[in-house]
Amino acid sequence: MSLAYDVIPVTIVTGFLGSGKSTLLADVLKGDAARDTAVLVNEFGEVGLDHLLIGELDAQTVLLDNGCVCCAIRGELKDALTALFSRRARGELPAFSRVVLETTGLATPAPIVATLLGDPVVSSHYSVGAIVTVVDAVNAGQQRARHEQWLAQVTAADRIVVSKVDLVSHAALAGLERSLAELNPAASIARRTCTDDAALVLDSASNSHDFAEFVRRTGSARTDATHAANPLARLNATSAHRAELAALKAFCIEFDEPLDWPVFTLWLTMLLNRHGDNILRVKGILALAGATQPVVIHAVHHLVYPILHLDAWPGNGKHEAHRSRLVFIAQGFEGDALADSYRRLCRHLQTAEAIA
Repeated sequence: MSLAYDVIPVTIVTGFLGSGKSTLLADVLKGDAARDTAVLVNEFGEVGLDHLLIGELDAQTVLLDNGCVCCAIRGELKDALTALFSRRARGELPAFSRVVLETTGLATPAPIVATLLGDPVVSSHYSVGAIVTVVDAVNAGQQRARHEQWLAQVTAADRIVVSKVDLVSHAALAGLERSLAELNPAASIARRTCTDDAALVLDSASNSHDFAEFVRRTGSARTDATHAANPLARLNATSAHRAELAALKAFCIEFDEPLDWPVFTLWLTMLLNRHGDNILRVKGILALAGATQPVVIHAVHHLVYPILHLDAWPGNGKHEAHRSRLVFIAQGFEGDALADSYRRLCRHLQTAEAIA
């Protein structure tokens, strides 16, 4: 009976048209690791075809075929998720422990996340697990220069899987991976190997291993200096898109002092409320005043995920500095200015409290 009240993680598998999402998902679903996985497959257009590449539809697979999941059928996504959960609760389906949603290549992840977090019915039963973005190593340059969706998919990712790696040179592949790391330093990057793909798709994004890697990658990225020469801005894009790419920065800010949680949440809420349209992604691990365990925070545009408490600090135990690290992918911001704005708010509130 308790199964009816489980909160089930949803992994969003995205990536531009032709990147290999369906092939990746087909391989993942063949293994035993996916035995307790329900799948939602979206196809842009009147007739859905991707499910034919995954395999015959079964009792735990639902095809969303009325349009792009990021806009036209958010209501259908809600209906499909609630129907899956109801059938699971009634025993009509096995007690699956995760859902994988494959989006069309034209989808942007943020509205999907909004449905998972913002709809009271859906959010009571489901949580955002991970956003996995498949990047085509052969066509990435053209796609990122011409299509805003590519940029949205990459910057929203928790994990980036590079496909078709055997079709490009080692130098080109290394250059692409450096570009992706500059664009989204909060994401892990892996090459499609067909041997450990199940872990890339099915593991929760919130485990300690992921955040140990996050701490390692961001440990020396104090400012946005390494990202000032954004490689995307040099592409042959349209003038408007080139300007957007040039304005986009990925940077890490750090706080050596423990953060005051009420003040921090007030600061972040005001920041996202006013500038959320220009903040594509926030991912961080926080050291809070009075707490021994770290807090993990995610945000996409105006949306903040439910916070996660880790059992212990990832990394090298007591030898690892327990400082707060926040990675922003945003337009029109500087890392130092954001950090200063938080500290100014702290001083302002302390002054106001002293006067009162």
